[in-house]
Amino acid sequence: MLRGAAVIAAIMFVSGCTPPAPGPDDWALEPISFQTSFVGSGPQATPAGPPTDLTYGMHVLSADGAGGFWTASSGSWLHVGADGETLASFATETGDPLSLIGAMAPLSPTELVVVQGDRAHVMPMLSVVDTTTMTVRDLPGDAVGDEGALDFGDFEFGDVAVHEGDAIVVRYQPRPPEDYLDYEVLRVDLDSGARTVLHSGPVEVDDAPSARPGVPPISIDVDDAGRMYLATPTARIVLAADGTELSREPQVANHPLVAVAPDGTALWWGGEPEQSDVQGVVVGGSSEAREAIEPRLHCAETSGDVVLRRSDALRLSDSGGQHPLPFLCGANAAAWTGGSWVVATGGEGDGVVIRLTPPAGT
Repeated sequence: MLRGAAVIAAIMFVSGCTPPAPGPDDWALEPISFQTSFVGSGPQATPAGPPTDLTYGMHVLSADGAGGFWTASSGSWLHVGADGETLASFATETGDPLSLIGAMAPLSPTELVVVQGDRAHVMPMLSVVDTTTMTVRDLPGDAVGDEGALDFGDFEFGDVAVHEGDAIVVRYQPRPPEDYLDYEVLRVDLDSGARTVLHSGPVEVDDAPSARPGVPPISIDVDDAGRMYLATPTARIVLAADGTELSREPQVANHPLVAVAPDGTALWWGGEPEQSDVQGVVVGGSSEAREAIEPRLHCAETSGDVVLRRSDALRLSDSGGQHPLPFLCGANAAAWTGGSWVVATGGEGDGVVIRLTPPAGT
């Protein structure tokens, strides 16, 4: 009997059914499973059916302030706790304030700051969501025209982060007649709605062409010291808490993204993949999830036959400089939570949420 079991185990290993364990210098990529079906509603709802780790692509992702994370995409919401338990999974109705969320960040373990609206259907708005009741408190907006004919108010919001109880948000402003857009980084008091402009810069009409018809995306995150990290289509920028520019590295990115650990170690997505000796190893997960991740394990070597929805390369920045990472190119969204990064990749049929854990000492 033992001999037969050993033969089966050997066959599974050779066929790739048993994933390799990451070495001490490897990054671990672990597909996250969660429940998508429940019986009942609210806190009394119970999971129905087995969990899954392959789903639609999730494009908005945030830490939950308690080691877990929230995702939202096309009105569907998911909350996974620090221990991997699915705490909530629901879909909103069309027209619900939570059905058009463009970005979110944790204010506390029971509150999220969210960016609502897509301008085509709902005017852009900054709001606070109580996640225990899923009720929404809208912050005062900037009225159109109160500072003249060329005042466009809150024309469009981009990404959002939170630091010491204030929202740090990207806002776009048209600059006619000569210029296309400017972006601003605002600090917003979440009690009064008062705003302070910390930084601004131009956005060119030909930036991030694959993002059209939307505005060129700009991602933002904040570390514990209040430093702000901006990933734009043309640069990776670090700002001091008062908005002073600390560093700027050029890049060309279609879907720039940044996710920062509390100590300022940052993951950036943008530009072309580079060769690297660093290795990422998939840990666990279903065969379907592993297959979906496979094209993103060696991005610089990906065959021309493989077409990724997004392909911006990943790199790490820390006190030692910039380090290209060869895996997980083309992420949709990412956040630091529970001692590692959570990264959403893929789209309909190949979407995977991955816990990305660096080697010890990174």
